Amino acid sequence: MGELLVVAGLKVERHATDDALRRGLAEPGMSELGRPFVRWRAAEVLPILEPLVQRSETPAVDKAAARTTRRRTAAPDRPVQGPGTTFDMVVALQAVAEPNPGPTGWAYVNQENGASASGGLPDGTDQVGELTATIHLLDHSPAGAHLLIRSASEHLVKTATVWGPNWRRNGWRKRNGETPQNLDLIRLLLAKIEERSGRTRFGHAPADDEFVIVAAQAAAEAAREIARL
Repeated sequence: MGELLVVAGLKVERHATDDALRRGLAEPGMSELGRPFVRWRAAEVLPILEPLVQRSETPAVDKAAARTTRRRTAAPDRPVQGPGTTFDMVVALQAVAEPNPGPTGWAYVNQENGASASGGLPDGTDQVGELTATIHLLDHSPAGAHLLIRSASEHLVKTATVWGPNWRRNGWRKRNGETPQNLDLIRLLLAKIEERSGRTRFGHAPADDEFVIVAAQAAAEAAREIARL
């Protein structure tokens, strides 16, 4: 259940996202021992998770065969559509800096139709690349589409869902009083998310996810192209 909540963009680690709280899908609670917990509203949450459960019950692809397929093709042969009507678009996104910092590439791939985009920065970091890619994606996606962004970058997911909103509430300061790195990009990212009429969710994906691998390979190639210029 916990992994499904993360994929649905409703949870990061043990915490419900601000979006889940605003939509009334979850509410914070406190145990008798004084430990915080999250109470999920099953009637509202289960219809969102049901399509994800159905996808997870699909027979797994043999990993050795899958690795061979990835070497032969630019994108997975098995597209994954948005889960039911919950998301109109499910996109895997990744960035690579070689070295870090250094020439940076970013890329994302639409898991339904294989459409992708990539770009590069002559001097950046993987975190700058991730933020840049996400902003580009939001700029080039229909404003009304319900969008799930999947990434192996825990930093990106937490910045978009937990850290960024908290920093904004605290006057763009971290808990220790310092200014967050890449603040201009973070502020722009949160503004882009709020401008959209469709829902924007973020989910942490494993590094060996087939779509994340495709995005990472494209990002690495974009970084190499930038380095050759």
